Amino acid sequence: MCFSATASFTAAVGLSLLGIGTIRQARSKRYLLLASFPCLFALQQSLEGLVWTGINNESLSQLTMVGTYGFLLFATFLWLILSPLSIYFLEQDKQKKRVLLGLTALGFLLGAYLLIWIIYDGIEPQVFSGNIFYDLKLIPFYEPNKYLYLSIVSIPFLITESPLLKLFGSLSIISFIISQILFQVTFVSVWCFFAALLSGFIYLTMKQLSSETENHKIPLIIDKESDI
Repeated sequence: MCFSATASFTAAVGLSLLGIGTIRQARSKRYLLLASFPCLFALQQSLEGLVWTGINNESLSQLTMVGTYGFLLFATFLWLILSPLSIYFLEQDKQKKRVLLGLTALGFLLGAYLLIWIIYDGIEPQVFSGNIFYDLKLIPFYEPNKYLYLSIVSIPFLITESPLLKLFGSLSIISFIISQILFQVTFVSVWCFFAALLSGFIYLTMKQLSSETENHKIPLIIDKESDI
């Protein structure tokens, strides 16, 4: 979380509990990757807690480095792959699966590009207006790539049949805009915080799916091509 070590670790605990509940609601292996998102956000927030813990203490510089690069591994690489891939596993429509597979490949390429530049240039996090600032603007084409990033992580949720996942994707876009306008300098940290909060919609999605399965209703993600 972008405010303090205490806030980050508290959020991590809350997200972990939410994540355990979300995974328990999953009724199929196809849903496990998506159901694990709250736990993954918890790990990411824990890593930023390490950044807060060591950022003003030179004796803990190694801790800060681990937290920084671990946090950015999620922020600039893993979410670009996991977001479209999680919906790929859910979706049964062949045309949508091709789109999602393409987004996953594009996410890998963009993530690798961003991560290579981060490792090459090095990142020293700073505290700015009570938030963590990761200076990524030295990465070539950083500004346009932010919008490509947004497209890769939000489109998968917008093309699903689930209203809750569509809402998750829509709110991700809105939180991106808010973070860009109000927290431009500390955008990376703040938007990841908003995304972590929004992962609660994934719990609701899994709970709804579980209820529909038990009541033998229509599946949450409509199987249009096969029963597999």
